[in-house]
Amino acid sequence: MTDTPPLDAPATPAAPPAPPPSTVKPVNCPNCGGTVDIRVAGTTVSVICSHCGSTLDATSPDLQVIAKADQALKTPEIPLGTRGVLKGKTWEVVGYQERTDEEVTWAEYLLFNPYEGYAFLVDDGRRFNLGFLLDKLPTSHWGLGLSVDGLNVSRFGDPYPVHTIFVVGEFYWRVQVGETVEETDYVTPGTMLACEDYQGERTWTRLDMLDWGEAEAAFGIAPRRKEYSHPAPHERSPFKAQLFEAWVIGLIAAVTLFVISGMAGSQQRIATSSIDAVLDGPEKTLVIKDVVLPPGRNRVEIDAEASSLDNSWVDLDYSLTDQKTQDSIDSYGTAEYYSGSDSDGPWTEGDRRPTTDFSSIPGGKYDVVVTVSAHKWNGAGASSSTPVTDTSLMGGHGFADGGWGSSSTGGVTVPVTVTVDRGGLFGGNVVLGLLLILIWPIIVLFRHLGFEKRRKAVLSSGSDDDDDDD
Repeated sequence: MTDTPPLDAPATPAAPPAPPPSTVKPVNCPNCGGTVDIRVAGTTVSVICSHCGSTLDATSPDLQVIAKADQALKTPEIPLGTRGVLKGKTWEVVGYQERTDEEVTWAEYLLFNPYEGYAFLVDDGRRFNLGFLLDKLPTSHWGLGLSVDGLNVSRFGDPYPVHTIFVVGEFYWRVQVGETVEETDYVTPGTMLACEDYQGERTWTRLDMLDWGEAEAAFGIAPRRKEYSHPAPHERSPFKAQLFEAWVIGLIAAVTLFVISGMAGSQQRIATSSIDAVLDGPEKTLVIKDVVLPPGRNRVEIDAEASSLDNSWVDLDYSLTDQKTQDSIDSYGTAEYYSGSDSDGPWTEGDRRPTTDFSSIPGGKYDVVVTVSAHKWNGAGASSSTPVTDTSLMGGHGFADGGWGSSSTGGVTVPVTVTVDRGGLFGGNVVLGLLLILIWPIIVLFRHLGFEKRRKAVLSSGSDDDDDDD
């Protein structure tokens, strides 16, 4: 009797597909006698011997030498014959070349898949791009750039020469060191469209930037460290998504701050009283009793109004005394108003309605003690209606104590009204909260702008060169 597995038993995983049989055809280099492996026989046009660097004609039965070389060859970071899976397809490295625009050097691996054809793995030293030769021409996009497969790209800089400085492996075209093409780049974030002109022939290649570590994992090489000091022209800003998140979170935080400010911002008047201060007279004291603050921490605002002040000021000393503990919290304010005229014409300054704030006052019953003293100012240019009558006090300069001292004021009084409010928020706290909320979005914004500046540095350099040429 055969045991039957239960229906809910996990299915046995399918065996991985068997690797395709080797298609490598070993031949001998007619120049140095070394073994040369041809991996794509039938479509390979030229082979560069990995031993001596000679360019061989793969289309001739005896592998004729197209160009002799006798140079020490370097080994690519991804050795020829290495297979890897990118975007779900298995690719084998069959060729390798290094190219330069005389400022930057990069490497290009030629990849082959018998069902997909050829592809390019471009390594700029930081990141890899996977490229395919286009089989159709891009179209103009409203005169602003080009469009291919629904992707719009913009031209990035002027055409520039690209030289091949090293080559090894096999290629489907005749390639050799010293070959120079004219390249023009078109970019959009994540993709570059490279147009190459060579001896009257034009080819278009689409290059899509791979994620960090994607090519390294596919071909078994060491992953590279993320760094953005020299981004590629089509590299996406890694800070753009962060910038969007930072501003959205910042906006939500700012709205929340304003809502809380609105809910807690209403003030309640709890006391009003008045007192007459005598100009240059003795101090007077006003006591506002039984000011009740609810439990918790409170903001208390004391406003003083002395609307009749004229070239004079009132010193206001405040003291909030807890009736239970007799603990007091002190502060002060000054109501002042000055006017006059000088060579620039009439002028005024001062504030007849000073505000004094107390923060985090515990709940309880308080007495508000206000001590007031009023003073007359007779400074230069003052337009006081109260003349100085005793010039003997002015030290021969017209004003005793520089105008800040006393003079005869004839017992003139200044009515002062004091109001006490509780609740509300400090405007400075709201502004500080907004600044704290904006710190992170602003930092991300500057990092994004810095990345974009470095990404477009080639364009700036080109403009500078043009200016120099001019």
